[in-house]
Amino acid sequence: MNENPKINRFKYIEAFSEVVTCGSVSAAAKKLGVSQPAVSQLIKKLEDAVGVPLFVRRNGLISPTDRATSLRDDVEQLLTQLDKIQMQLNFGRSNELTLNPLRFSASLSVVNEILPRVISHIHKRKPDMLFYVNSLPIANMGRAIRRGNVDLTLSTRQIDEANIISKRLLSAREVCVMPSKHSLSSKSTLSVDDINNEKMIMASRTDPSYESHRSLLYKHKVRYQKVLESPFSTLSMSMIPELNALSINNVLIAELVCQHNHHLTWRYVDEFNHQTDFYLSMPPWLNQSTTENLFLASFQESLSETTKKLGIDIELSPSAEMAG
Repeated sequence: MNENPKINRFKYIEAFSEVVTCGSVSAAAKKLGVSQPAVSQLIKKLEDAVGVPLFVRRNGLISPTDRATSLRDDVEQLLTQLDKIQMQLNFGRSNELTLNPLRFSASLSVVNEILPRVISHIHKRKPDMLFYVNSLPIANMGRAIRRGNVDLTLSTRQIDEANIISKRLLSAREVCVMPSKHSLSSKSTLSVDDINNEKMIMASRTDPSYESHRSLLYKHKVRYQKVLESPFSTLSMSMIPELNALSINNVLIAELVCQHNHHLTWRYVDEFNHQTDFYLSMPPWLNQSTTENLFLASFQESLSETTKKLGIDIELSPSAEMAG
């Protein structure tokens, strides 16, 4: 039986989008759950239909032409709209929508330290809910939301892109993390003079915090010896006592890490007033939905429990406060 040609068009669009995103036919086929020849055939038929080549094939590699690149955003928006329509057909009005499964993406430190607490609170409310969690670079989160690969992201940078809703949830002051046996740990608070000429562990240059922490140290004329640079926050934290080094992090992550790693402690630095903002981002059709409200209520509950117990200086924004 021949397939409906209108339905077939969506296969062409999905194949095109995945090949552009993944950069290879084999990776796109794996993502779509079909064979590599099937994807190649769809791309060939699509090129025949539009009358222009969409990909350049050279030495076993495939790369999009300028025409394909120009179509990419339109295709992603189309797929997002199709997802939205399907969700609304399945669940009714979007503000009554509670997704199950629920797909999160966040930076590694957030995945390790914050999301477990939030998911635990959501699970208490919705014990039958299934969760999918991954970690993406912040630069890739907007595309993942538009493609429908994730529902909600939690990050330390606002995703200022079309068709993305991004809301600030809280701000957390920067602090200095150190080994619990470090000579500076005897002080209740630090000054920039205290941390001058110390060994320092830095985030990777691809991490948004790298430039902000570097600028913070530069602003206060702090000299330091960089001994480790890594995109893996868990590794960086675990190496602080091993290298007898310091690291700059926001007070929320610092306290949560120190809570289960007794070889670490943190101190405020009097001159450090810089705050790290945390943002919740989502597609427009989840804005003010029951899914968002469920996350915000659980987020606030898990944080208020922690801040009350530990006395951390966290400023919840109105959008998080209203969710309770």
